[in-house]
This record gives sequence, structure tokens and C-alpha cells, in this order.
Amino acid sequence: MAEADIDTLENNEHPRRLRFDWLLPLFIRPRRTLGEIAEQNHGVWLTPLLVLSLLAIIAVLVASPIRQQAAQMGSETPQDFQYWSAEQQQQYMEAQANSSGPLFTTVFPALTSLLGLWISWFLLGGILHLALTLTGSRSSSTAALNLAAWASLPLGLRLIVQSVAMLAQKQLIAGPGLSGFIASDVTGLSLYLRSMLSFVDIYFLWMVALLLIGAVIISGMHRTKAWVTTLVAVILLLALQALPGFIGSQLSGLSSGGTGFFFF
Repeated sequence: MAEADIDTLENNEHPRRLRFDWLLPLFIRPRRTLGEIAEQNHGVWLTPLLVLSLLAIIAVLVASPIRQQAAQMGSETPQDFQYWSAEQQQQYMEAQANSSGPLFTTVFPALTSLLGLWISWFLLGGILHLALTLTGSRSSSTAALNLAAWASLPLGLRLIVQSVAMLAQKQLIAGPGLSGFIASDVTGLSLYLRSMLSFVDIYFLWMVALLLIGAVIISGMHRTKAWVTTLVAVILLLALQALPGFIGSQLSGLSSGGTGFFFF
């Protein structure tokens, strides 16, 4: 048996699921790297998700003192506070203290960010696989999930830039993405569109470009057909991602200015 065949057999028996060696090449030689990822018949999505999870936690830790300071500055006593009973005043002060504590400034945002990251990846991979299958592709769900994970790495650069910006400006990111082009006091369909645009920036478009390259490789379909199918899948994902922010804004009477529960 040839040495190459032995190596292939060993890789099939003990597949490598952590591939940190693809991180840098993905940005330098994306087509070649995505081709190598597409050749894998097992899940290799863990590495990019671990990297993104770490960067998401770092971003939350950077934003935590800013959130705490904002909560403390906004904790003005309500009107007629002096007429409240001692018990009511105590309950109000405890609630204000809790809102500026680590549970609300670090733990909950970190959990939300991580859940949003993993759910967004799973939705993107699932929708992409379904869309490609319906248009004639025989690619596996594993290939779609691998592609969704690795194509999302540019969003890690977004987290790095946001973290640096928050450290420098001592402010949270307001009006992310293209949402700043729509007024913050809009309602109805415009509010929903603003929620969608909050996900769209240069890093999201970079992710879409990688998805377009990878979709052609894993699907084996004509480039135009694969591209249209992938874009439809991305638009469906954006539509789903915008719902939590839109519904939350409607219920609270506030405009949607953030990315809400989802990560992408």
C-alpha cells in the first residue's frame, strides 16, 4: 500500500476536527482553503466557532465596565421617590444595583452572545443546505455546516475592531452596520428593515463572499445557480435574525439599534 493511501486511511480513522492551520490561509488563499474544507467528510466547524466564541467573550468583557457605568449614570430616582415606603425604596435600590452588577453586564450578555453565535451558525448551515438541496445539489449537511462556520471568520475581525473601538472611545457600539442610515425613531416596516441592516457591514459582506465561493465548490452546481441560491439563503437568515430585535422594539417602544439575540 502506498504511503499516501496509508495517510488517507489514518485520516479517515482519526479525522482532525481542530484545524487551526486553516485560519490564516482562509484570508490569504480563500478559494484553495475552502476547497480543502469542502473535501472533508466530517465536521471541521469547531475551530472557527471556538475562535469566534473567544472573541465574543472578549468583546463582552470590554463592554462590561461601559455597561456598568451607563447603568449607574442612568439610575436616577423616579418622581415622588421620597413618598414611597421604605420597603419600596429598598426594592428599587436593590433592582438598580443588580442591573449594574456583573450578572447583567457580563454573564447575561456573554451567554446571549454565545447562544446567538451558535444558533446563527446552525441556522445558516441548515438554510444553506436546504436551499442547495432544493436546487439540485447533493452536498451533505456537514459540508454546509463546515462552510457556514469557516465563512463566518471575518466576523471575528468585526469583534476585534469593535473591541478596540470600545476601549478607545469608552462607549458601546451604537447603530451597528447600515442601520444608521435609517432614523432611530422609525416604526413598522422601516423598523424591521433597520433591524435587518444592523447585521450588514463590510465583514458580513466578506462572509457572504466566502459563502459564494464555497457554495460553488460543495454543491458542484453552475456558479450562477449556486450564487443565487446562496444569496436567497442569506436573505432568509437576515429576515429571521431581524425578528427578535423588531419584536423586542415593538414591545418596549424603543427603536432597534443592536444586533439583538443573533450574532451574524
